[in-house]
Amino acid sequence: MRSSGKKGGENGATISETLKEASERLRAASVSGVPNDLLDAQTLLAEALGKDRTYLIINFNQQLSEDLLSKFRAMINRRAAGEPLQYITGRQEFFGLDFEVTPDVLIPRPETELIVEETIRIIQEDWQEDWQEDWQQNGIVRPVIVDVGAGSGCIAVALARELGDARLIASDISEAALRVARRNAARHGLEDRVGFVASDLLDAFAEEDFADFILSNPPYVSEEEMSSLQREVRDWEPRLALTDSNDGLSIYRRLLKDAPSHLKPGGHLICEMGYMQSERISAMVNHQIWGGARLLDDLQGIPRTIVLRKL
Repeated sequence: MRSSGKKGGENGATISETLKEASERLRAASVSGVPNDLLDAQTLLAEALGKDRTYLIINFNQQLSEDLLSKFRAMINRRAAGEPLQYITGRQEFFGLDFEVTPDVLIPRPETELIVEETIRIIQEDWQEDWQEDWQQNGIVRPVIVDVGAGSGCIAVALARELGDARLIASDISEAALRVARRNAARHGLEDRVGFVASDLLDAFAEEDFADFILSNPPYVSEEEMSSLQREVRDWEPRLALTDSNDGLSIYRRLLKDAPSHLKPGGHLICEMGYMQSERISAMVNHQIWGGARLLDDLQGIPRTIVLRKL
């Protein structure tokens, strides 16, 4: 990107000129997976300025300093190389909350909100009506919810905010991911509501039925499918959170086997699934252990979440 002497004078190019050149740079790099060139340029310039995108529209003739332009160029170069926008800005919205994201964690996605929505629905509609007596202590209902493979902590933190009486536990095999999750809990003033456990799935938990919900968005991309992923996912997001380095189903096998010994009777296992995995995962369910199996569709009508209740 160049500076414009014609309009920018000593202060460099205007916002309008800068966005035009940046979007052209990103468009030229579209093979790297940058489909929304102007939107991405606006998002990054707003980030560099510490403003919102509306500010850019209102102040399109504002001249930018060379220091600001240098900072912005570096961000555009990272995006043109395929780095996800969220890792450049350092954040992503999930369930109405702003979450810190780093290359140590998977970027939260809208379809994962299905897990949060369904957990809230069960507690508010079904749980209190059907099982309140079993989970009532001293007049207070306190469901225990374990988020397995918590990553950024988006599921656990969102539920901690929505369910004031719930006890949340976020577990992950990655200590680096748990550090991000802890910061996100503190970011929203919920550090006292979420516990954090380093664990390979449920291995660190005692063999007792203590949980009312076990939730997971596990790595479900098969090793074979990894090469076909969009470059900005395959090359930038943590491999440990993307694939099981197997057929994409090994984590579900472990959860279906191990979760029952940790769930109370009537407790739920709720997991996100990959595209085209619903039939294979449904076929793995032992109906002598699990009842009421349901599949939830995403906004495109694709089954993306499986909901199981322990008998």
